[in-house]
Amino acid sequence: MPIYEYKAVASNGRTVSSKINIDGNEQVLREKLSQMGLRPISIKKKKFDMESTLDKFKRVKPRNKRAAIGIDEAVLIQDQAFAKEKANIMAQTTAKKKSFKDILMGDVSVPSFDFSAYLPIKIEEVISFTEMFLLLKRSNFTNIRAIQTLYNNASNVAMKTILGDMLNGLETGEYIYVTMKYYPKVFPEIYTNLIKVGEETGALVNALEQGLIYLNDTVNIKKKVRKALVGPIVQSILLIIGAIVCIYVGLPVMQDMYAQYGLTDQIPEATMKAANFVYWCGDHWFILLAGIIGIIVAFRIWTKTPGGKYLWDKFKLNAPIFGPLILRLQIQKFFIAVNINLKNNARLQDAIADSKHVVTNDVVRAAVEAAEANLIVGDSWIEPFEKMPKFPPMIKEMLRIGMETDMQEMIDNILRFINEDIEITIRRITATLPQVSMAIMGVVIIGFVIIILKPIMEVYMGSFLFEANGM
Repeated sequence: MPIYEYKAVASNGRTVSSKINIDGNEQVLREKLSQMGLRPISIKKKKFDMESTLDKFKRVKPRNKRAAIGIDEAVLIQDQAFAKEKANIMAQTTAKKKSFKDILMGDVSVPSFDFSAYLPIKIEEVISFTEMFLLLKRSNFTNIRAIQTLYNNASNVAMKTILGDMLNGLETGEYIYVTMKYYPKVFPEIYTNLIKVGEETGALVNALEQGLIYLNDTVNIKKKVRKALVGPIVQSILLIIGAIVCIYVGLPVMQDMYAQYGLTDQIPEATMKAANFVYWCGDHWFILLAGIIGIIVAFRIWTKTPGGKYLWDKFKLNAPIFGPLILRLQIQKFFIAVNINLKNNARLQDAIADSKHVVTNDVVRAAVEAAEANLIVGDSWIEPFEKMPKFPPMIKEMLRIGMETDMQEMIDNILRFINEDIEITIRRITATLPQVSMAIMGVVIIGFVIIILKPIMEVYMGSFLFEANGM
């Protein structure tokens, strides 16, 4: 029965290598691998297999002393490996039998567990990979040698696994960007397209430089948005927590104070309603938690449907504060991808067709697909963008000018303009969010005055102050 050695890609994107004995030709093996959920990369028929040869010799008495020595050495090596493995297992078992006190005292060495293999790879890891890869390529390293060097020095287990897959792909004649496509949550699609263009045109150094600029710009935008959001969100959460604590602590004090002064009046209705609601949430927290989880699950299921995702994407674009920023980021992604394809001498129609996949918002993608359809039939491809609500008017005008002059140059101008426009939009959001935070704070303070302070002031000052003002 022939022995085949194969490399294949599993459904999770990992590359696996193994050997198999099969009665049939290479086509039969390919069908069998497909049934196992594997996509074959390379298949080689082995002319000689050491393991099967040794198995034959084990069953047959050796003909001469030299052959016997070779077999004995092979058996000895296997026995030593088995003994070493058994000793490791016994040592681990003995360590497990030690008490927890022994471990704390340092008598037993506990193996460290690397959680990085189970955590998502941050964009900073990709930036570090790009910087090191660019440095090695500038030093005239080949792709295989550069990836091998990065693999040997990688500290993040998850990133090291990806680098191993890249190395396996390179050894089988694949490009690096092919492996990147299996990890869309790690490598953005625009970044992968840049690497693809660089590998296919022989300008990988230039592609890495552009990819590094794109990643750094993305990180800077995220940092600015996060910085604008953190303050108002923290303030709102602290105010809500403070209001709940005041009700829990202040209401018993208020009841004692009413009893101390011998007042027969009941605590105000607004105060009791707020207190009863907080107490109910505390007593039935599991119902509240189940309701929140149910709403989140139902919302996620709804947004995964085509209609639900379209409506949610439309709502995001029309959001009063962040809608303009979301729209501009989607436009930026699209025109960056178009610009990459045009610089690779692609036709405008092909550039739009390849670039629509980087757009994640269904409303913007619908406009891009309509533009592609118009190009096919010979109509104006900028018309869908002109009809799109809230599309930046300056970009519309620049697209019209680009149709009459040089589209490549005009897209460069659009990208410069959209970058500045995004900066202006972020500054506008940063200036608006404190006002929203102050409005929320005002609502919470008014509620606090009505629920807590008003009853206390009525006790000490009498109700005449509030009656005089119609309260």
